[in-house]
Amino acid sequence: MAKLFAVLPVLLIVCLPLAAGAGVEDLTIGGRFMQDYTVWGSVDDDVESVIGEQVNGTEIRRARIHAKGRIYSNMKFKVNWDFADGDETELKDAYLEITGLPGVGNARIGHFNEPFCLDELTSSKYISFLERASVNAFAPGRNSGVMLHDSFVDDRFVWQAGAFRTTDGAGVGEGDDGVSFGARVAGLVMGEVKDDNKFHVGVSVNSVTPECNEVRFRQRPEVHLSDRFVDTGTFMTDGVMRVGAEAGGTFGPLHFAGEYIMTSVTAYEGEEEMERESFEDASFNGFYGQVGYFLTGETRAYKGGQWARTKPAANFLEDGGLGAFELLARYSSLDLNDEDAGIAGGKMDNITFGLNWYMHSNARWMINYVMSTISDGDEDEVGTASALITRFQFDF
Repeated sequence: MAKLFAVLPVLLIVCLPLAAGAGVEDLTIGGRFMQDYTVWGSVDDDVESVIGEQVNGTEIRRARIHAKGRIYSNMKFKVNWDFADGDETELKDAYLEITGLPGVGNARIGHFNEPFCLDELTSSKYISFLERASVNAFAPGRNSGVMLHDSFVDDRFVWQAGAFRTTDGAGVGEGDDGVSFGARVAGLVMGEVKDDNKFHVGVSVNSVTPECNEVRFRQRPEVHLSDRFVDTGTFMTDGVMRVGAEAGGTFGPLHFAGEYIMTSVTAYEGEEEMERESFEDASFNGFYGQVGYFLTGETRAYKGGQWARTKPAANFLEDGGLGAFELLARYSSLDLNDEDAGIAGGKMDNITFGLNWYMHSNARWMINYVMSTISDGDEDEVGTASALITRFQFDF
């Protein structure tokens, strides 16, 4: 079965063009590639004694191929796989979307991101830093389900609401639990989509009964080639509720964004024999704030309630162009401690500086320097760690 799943993308590329004469319109085949290199700087001995030694290295962060298009003018589809793991092919997006439904707008059915967290919903092709902020430890990510969505107020706002079933990287989920419900409303309270000056706000909620009533939150220090520095461990719960608030905007070449997420976990009261620990009601939280500035004068692109593809004013080596250069800074904090509930997952604060060179709207070189401070369950500082990461990426 695994081998069959791995060759499906090849079959898709070969067979879908043949479907163009059978109702498939606007067929596009594309992909993305991201190669990372990580060098660790100073890592305190106390951090290594708790987390383990962090090693330098390189990895293919993402290697994806996708096909998307339209069927009979009112149905859109997208299928997307990631080959970066090497051993397994992971399913990303795989959905059919029916558009123009009276009174509803659009209905998406399949496997895709639940409507929660601006940073998580923004494509990895368009995020400013190499990794999303640590607060996305709370984001539900991609699962299988049905979502209704549409735009309103002259397309300046979007609403999204859906029901999902928790699934693995192959889109498989078993059992009666693992069902979630989520909704998000977001948009521009100032400016228009293509304006240089605009301000975005949004709120989202997500409620889930985890599979086997088990939940775990953990996170890396915004460096993918890294161990997880904070971790609650797995524990029992009757339900998880997430609430998020987001804001962002652009003022010419300056752009900014920030989010805050509160996650509440209900104590387990089931009668089944417990193989994991059970705690009282608990709550965790995290936030980030970031700012960026295009030295070459571009404005960060925005579309449909999330960040989009930014195009350099002049592409590299075209008519003497240098591409676009962007300076970045971000502060994030993730707190996985709840003393009253007896959960000591740790606390992590990150400061990240970045430089992006957009050679073209489809290719860029990125450099991040991440400094992390780790605290224990009593919020006493354990130590610090820093890393320099660079990425070359392109998409087509």
